[in-house]
Amino acid sequence: MPHLPPVHIGLLRETFPGERRVALTPSDVSRLTRGMAISFERGCGISAGHDDEAYIAAGGNPAGVESMSAACDLIVSVRRPSHDLSAAKAAAFLFLGSNSESHVSKEIKAGALELDLADLEGVADAGSMDAFTTQATISGHVAVLEGARQLGIGHPMLMLDGSFVKPIRMAALGADVAALQAIATARRLGALTYGFGFGEEDRQKIEALGAKFIAIDPALIRSSAAPSHAANIESLMQLASHLAQMQLIVASVSERGEAAPVLIDESTIAMLAPATVVIDLAIGNCSMTKADQIVTSRSVRIIGSTTLASNEANEASRLFSGAMSKLLERLATTGLGVVKNGTDPIIRRLSGWQQTDARMTS
Repeated sequence: MPHLPPVHIGLLRETFPGERRVALTPSDVSRLTRGMAISFERGCGISAGHDDEAYIAAGGNPAGVESMSAACDLIVSVRRPSHDLSAAKAAAFLFLGSNSESHVSKEIKAGALELDLADLEGVADAGSMDAFTTQATISGHVAVLEGARQLGIGHPMLMLDGSFVKPIRMAALGADVAALQAIATARRLGALTYGFGFGEEDRQKIEALGAKFIAIDPALIRSSAAPSHAANIESLMQLASHLAQMQLIVASVSERGEAAPVLIDESTIAMLAPATVVIDLAIGNCSMTKADQIVTSRSVRIIGSTTLASNEANEASRLFSGAMSKLLERLATTGLGVVKNGTDPIIRRLSGWQQTDARMTS
């Protein structure tokens, strides 16, 4: 690395209820401390399977939030920090945004950059720094496992007395990485899978996984703006007629910076078979979804969890840490000046210097 002023990183412990991931694992801390200093909040990795001694052995220094706030150039976490960091020295805070930001304190230093790794989704040169995609993939996988648990059929391919357990019908709304992973996981568990998408590109992705493709009217993406429009009502009814045959529905249709479109309204819920499970990864595709709660209507369960990736906290943290460490290495080799003046294209993307949004390609 060139001779630049050493960068001091602060690693926070997550405080959001149910969040078990950690932004940096000891193995990545060990590599990063060759060129920068890293302080960590005690207990930050316990829920992901990493104790404080592992971080110390990797070269990290245990510290309190106040001391990190006063000393660190960059502060990292999985979720947007909920600590009071209004007086922090840090030039930037690095984290991954979520659909539950309304739960989070806004006390972050005025003038500091908030670098949301979600903004790297789909950026061609982001490569291994794209944490959003890896975490969405895990969420799609875990959504199906959680759905099977809720349905009480954790082993749908199990043979009993020479007969297979009857396979469930599973539907994925959307064709992003979370929805596609949900389809792949459901197929491995023996489910009959259906993918609901918006065009030819979605059809190719869904059918490549062996699922049956069912087209959704693209106008429904804007249905929240005109929910009573006659064409939208007809399209919703057509979608509802298909969903009424499903037992597990994973919804993952959203656009960055926009409210998730309502694809499952109360009339659709009334048409679903009893005991159907709806997992709303977009936190808004179902009109009855409530973030981090399970809502029950006519025995239909609607799950709005934003912590599904934490169900596999160790693996999710490993992937998240890999993306975060690559980004930190980029900052360390180019100097903190790129944070302040936006000369690095990746930092420009994260910090909002570029206003165009190429994230939504499906």
